[in-house]
Amino acid sequence: MASYRFCRSDDVPLLMQAYNECFRPPGGAEPVDRDRFRWWIRALELWTSSCLVATEGSRLIGVLLAAKRETESCVLAVGVHPDFRHLGHGRHIVTSLGQKLAILGPRRMLAEVPADNERFRTFLGHCDYTERKISVDYALEPPFAASTVPPEMIAEIGLDELAGAGFPESAADLPWGRQPRSIARRQEYFDSVRVLALAGVDRFEAALVIDELDPATRRILAIRYADEGHGPALAGRLLHHYASLATTPVVWERVHESECTADRAAGWGFLPGATTFHLETMAESA
Repeated sequence: MASYRFCRSDDVPLLMQAYNECFRPPGGAEPVDRDRFRWWIRALELWTSSCLVATEGSRLIGVLLAAKRETESCVLAVGVHPDFRHLGHGRHIVTSLGQKLAILGPRRMLAEVPADNERFRTFLGHCDYTERKISVDYALEPPFAASTVPPEMIAEIGLDELAGAGFPESAADLPWGRQPRSIARRQEYFDSVRVLALAGVDRFEAALVIDELDPATRRILAIRYADEGHGPALAGRLLHHYASLATTPVVWERVHESECTADRAAGWGFLPGATTFHLETMAESA
């Protein structure tokens, strides 16, 4: 008979094992190691108390990983071992998390599902999740043209200086991993965030926020500019300057139209790639 339980902080090895044994999306999943799981905890705010494991006897048969912030939670992974699928285990663990959050909060629950994982998207639909938006991954691929920006116009600044630079507040609908809180925690715990700014006469005209933790891929976290007039063109020049110094792909992941239109991304030289469905529901008590 199956049993289910929420986890504690000392259950990290168990959660890693359950993920590696039970989470099988299309194309498989890279085994998670302690460093990667630690990154999920630090940068994405995975809470072990919002994670569940399902067991039958000595076997791990299911897992749910979830992150949590003050106003919303995000389901990061739900997996059921292939030998135990279609028996209701997946729905039970998703429902259990919803019932817990209906009492303790936050009630708003999100999920980000790659478009090629239609099975998981359909499953979440049966759990009362509804589609909220679709986002696109973009990439700049080397080789890159030489920069046309004079080096003296480029400044490397900190996140605090970026916050005080006077860029307009963004109303973009951002994915979980690129929200301001995630960016701050990436820097706090991993010191992996760089901010490059393009200097004007009396202000910064544009800025790029980049995560360089992975040497194989540079990840853009945010693109900012001072105004809608010349701002996009200046941001494009700054982007191309950064790309010209890179020898690896530069990617901008899970970009919604509210953050950047497809036409503007193409104008900056980005090529579109995979899409992601963003779903949500409100937690309900039993």
